[in-house]
Amino acid sequence: MEKAIDLFEIDVISAGKDQTLAMLKSGEVLGWGGAGSGRYVPPYTDICGAFKGSDPRSVYISEPSYYSDISAGYGISLGVSNKRPFVWGFNQISMGSNESISEVPSVIANLTSANSVVAGKFLFALINEASNIYTWGFNIDGALGRNTSQINAFPAIISGIPPMQEVVIGDNFMLALSHDQKVYAWGSNSSGQLGLGHLNTVIKPELVDLPFKIKGLAVGSTHVLALTIDGKVYGWGSNNFKQSGNTSQPFITRPKQILFSEPITAISAGMHYSLSLSSTGNVFAWGWNGLGQLGLGDVQSRSNPVRISDLSGVRAITAGEMHAVAIGKNHLYGWGSNASNQIGKAELRQITPNPFLQIA
Repeated sequence: MEKAIDLFEIDVISAGKDQTLAMLKSGEVLGWGGAGSGRYVPPYTDICGAFKGSDPRSVYISEPSYYSDISAGYGISLGVSNKRPFVWGFNQISMGSNESISEVPSVIANLTSANSVVAGKFLFALINEASNIYTWGFNIDGALGRNTSQINAFPAIISGIPPMQEVVIGDNFMLALSHDQKVYAWGSNSSGQLGLGHLNTVIKPELVDLPFKIKGLAVGSTHVLALTIDGKVYGWGSNNFKQSGNTSQPFITRPKQILFSEPITAISAGMHYSLSLSSTGNVFAWGWNGLGQLGLGDVQSRSNPVRISDLSGVRAITAGEMHAVAIGKNHLYGWGSNASNQIGKAELRQITPNPFLQIA
């Protein structure tokens, strides 16, 4: 009798610049791709380019053995283990105890009681058990949401805001969702991505005027998606590829509804493209499609959400910079850029969802 194969049970997925992370029900974490994946990256690696010759197989994040949260960023990743934040990958601001490029996780000192973490592009955030937000990294255009004279700032709390349940990071801006389901925004606003009705930079969190309760947020480079408690989606910010809504405007400064044929339960966004997951397990994609990141079998951009016909019964989605991943019925699927093998063994430009890991 053949021995049964132990299949992975995946709870959480996160896609970054050129890496993909999957957190198992056991708390272990698998990684694929380049910097931030847990795989060794040569010290001369240029983070602005892909790590060529990566192995398409996954690796286990070396330590700790159990994580409760993960986040893949711009060649760097964060995780939470036993309420402590860890960092690995291309560590631009030298947080943790290891060298600036290390795939061995190291703890970030002086941060405790961590619930969740978010890794962005030279920007990072943490929410602790008290629902406070700590931010650190490059404070360009007030992206850290707090007073500091440091350009490259160490972690510190954002004061004067209500308890928060979620924070998301774009290019030099952040948004946060409070426990009473209101949205706050700060930082760069050159494309209206703060949703405040203007294009001015905001250095401290401001309340976004939304006449409905929000349950989730997603950001791309300079655009934002918001999911309401009744399954509707709103978009704003840069709109050159209609990633924020099908209008002729190059940017949208106030939330605008994006229409769907069925209720939406999850959203995600990458560089100039957007994804959503419906209550029936269908995935919709729209916006820029230069590398097949919409998963529609071509490289034509879309002005309206289009269902990815090759996917059904999906449980979770995540959009990286130029690749996307979904948890399906029996497989982990990936599509879009595969320059660093961040979606396993697939085409360099994978234009349809590719099953790259069998799962339970």
